[in-house]
Amino acid sequence: MNCSLVIQWKDVNNLGIPLIDDQHRGIVSVINSLGFFVRQDKGEYFLTTAFAMMDCYTKLHFSTEEELLRAAGYEGLDEHRRLHGDLIRESFFTASESVRLCDPDIYLRFLKVWWMEHINKCDRQYATVVADYVSRLAPCEADCVTVGEA
Repeated sequence: MNCSLVIQWKDVNNLGIPLIDDQHRGIVSVINSLGFFVRQDKGEYFLTTAFAMMDCYTKLHFSTEEELLRAAGYEGLDEHRRLHGDLIRESFFTASESVRLCDPDIYLRFLKVWWMEHINKCDRQYATVVADYVSRLAPCEADCVTVGEA
């Protein structure tokens, strides 16, 4: 059984914005899950599930990202928002094509390129501005939970 990862998360992938980094790891998890099933020749069965997860998760992620960009006063917000809209449309088109052709590799390749291009390149353009903004926010109060706490 091949359990290798499509994308291996490394510390260099962190932008220094905990919420965004956590969401990016979630996106990588979905990509790796689809990759696992593709390698088991079961990708076709999980393609629509992976697309539904990516669609919902990326809409939440993009909204979070855009709100942080707005709050931080990032000058490239409109352009970044446009990129997000383009990615949502392209993801839908690519997943639909992948389903139509019964070829989950099409969608998996798209997701890998998306990770490499958008998350690891485009998102780096705002990282310093947003990380600076987040660092000035009040620290987490009692309603925040750290993994491992009771």
